[in-house]
Amino acid sequence: MVNRLGWALAAVSALLTAGCARQAHWYPIESAAVSTGGRTITAMIITGRPGPDGRFCVRVTDTEMSETSEQVVLGIEVRDDCESIFPWEGGGVSTNFGFPRTYQFHLKEPLSRRRLVDQATRQEIAIL
Repeated sequence: MVNRLGWALAAVSALLTAGCARQAHWYPIESAAVSTGGRTITAMIITGRPGPDGRFCVRVTDTEMSETSEQVVLGIEVRDDCESIFPWEGGGVSTNFGFPRTYQFHLKEPLSRRRLVDQATRQEIAIL
């Protein structure tokens, strides 16, 4: 009985671990533009084109911004709804990339000389 329970728990754990392909994660921000007043940041990410139904595989699940006197950190969290849930379902690597998508962030204070940092990479974001 205990041995069967152990195997059952191991099987469930393996399935849960293998099935976490569609977890949301922070997505790299390619570049950003700053408004004339310095309070609106338009950040750009690169994803795949929308399908025939107009829906994107990569869905933005959250955005986050934090401001300090030295830097502003921007984050765009995404989830790939087209990605296989389980590794054995096949799928493969998508070549559908190159479609720019923009998201706006509104700062409390103008960006001024503060650094603009990407939540995903912890690198400075190129300002266009």
